[in-house]
Amino acid sequence: MASPIIHVFTDFGVKDTDDALLMTYLSQLSAANHPSYLDITFVFTGADGVTAADAIAAWIREYEHIIIKDMTASVSYLTISDYAALESVSCDYVLQIAPMGGYTGSNLSVNQKYVFAGDYITPEGARESFNKVGAQAILDRFHAQGKLVDIPSEHMAKMRFNDALVSKFTGAFSDNIVFTAFMLAYGRMSPTHPANKFAEGLVNPAAGRGANYKSVMLMAQSLLGVNVSDLRGMEQLINDTGHCLNVKSCESAAVNYCDTLVKNGVTLKDRDGSIKCLTDMNIILQAISGDEEALREPVDIFQSGLVHTSDFDVDSIPKDILPAWEFFKKNVESLTECFNPVYDLFAGYVLVGIMRGESRVTHTPEEFLAKVVREF
Repeated sequence: MASPIIHVFTDFGVKDTDDALLMTYLSQLSAANHPSYLDITFVFTGADGVTAADAIAAWIREYEHIIIKDMTASVSYLTISDYAALESVSCDYVLQIAPMGGYTGSNLSVNQKYVFAGDYITPEGARESFNKVGAQAILDRFHAQGKLVDIPSEHMAKMRFNDALVSKFTGAFSDNIVFTAFMLAYGRMSPTHPANKFAEGLVNPAAGRGANYKSVMLMAQSLLGVNVSDLRGMEQLINDTGHCLNVKSCESAAVNYCDTLVKNGVTLKDRDGSIKCLTDMNIILQAISGDEEALREPVDIFQSGLVHTSDFDVDSIPKDILPAWEFFKKNVESLTECFNPVYDLFAGYVLVGIMRGESRVTHTPEEFLAKVVREF
């Protein structure tokens, strides 16, 4: 049997680990689950100020050496500009887990299916999927050919880690999974980010998929054993003990963030709701931002009137949340379900199902987790 040829458009290099998890999964797919040796080309699009060439270099430097000994596929890399410059290119399957920057696919032939991580038709009242930006032409092309398989963004957002899935990743993968979970809990998308129109939806489930909001709410239960309503009711009690839980500063930071989004051209879908949701998030983050005993001495990390933004790395964590980082790491075993959704990994799981003649688009989180950990 000929090796299936797979081309994956990836924006590896953005501030999450999801692309790296998907790349590992496909590169190490077990023969028992897919007996044909895979021929995979990862096409790097670049993103977030990282060029495609720099993204390839970062992948090779940080990750490839970890997985190469267990790879079960033939793997190669191209930048999107080099790919688009080819006179013609053909493959059996495409997986798109990145915005396309206007590449139309005019030189691309797909024999089987084009799998898109996102909604081809945006649900009424929702923002279009992140990966659809600059991709309308190529999606229309393969939809017209009857080859497009799209995966609803709302459904992908339900797919999160469990302990078994986390255990599949070690070394730099594990470290970055933990740091990314922390960063996306404590850091909001910068109001000046090119994709700032998605910022509101990260903190308000009524305006998007609320991925960051849901993670922080889960943290409240895991680390504190309380919900945000309980914390609001404890403000005066905590203050009476000489410690700090300043709901007013949490709300001021939320208001300022939403106003700054508007100043940067974002039209908010639910301003009042977003302020409420972000205030609730801030209350929880403030409550676990003290010393390693957490609520013993919470710190007012919003006294400046500003939220933190997710433009720091593990070596530049803001000083006022460094204690929270230490606390987070010490309690990471109880935080697995709070980690960011594994959108791209689920999309790869759907692709593998298609190659096996199995439709997985509607699989539940439980079905996904039960199967994916056995497949690589």
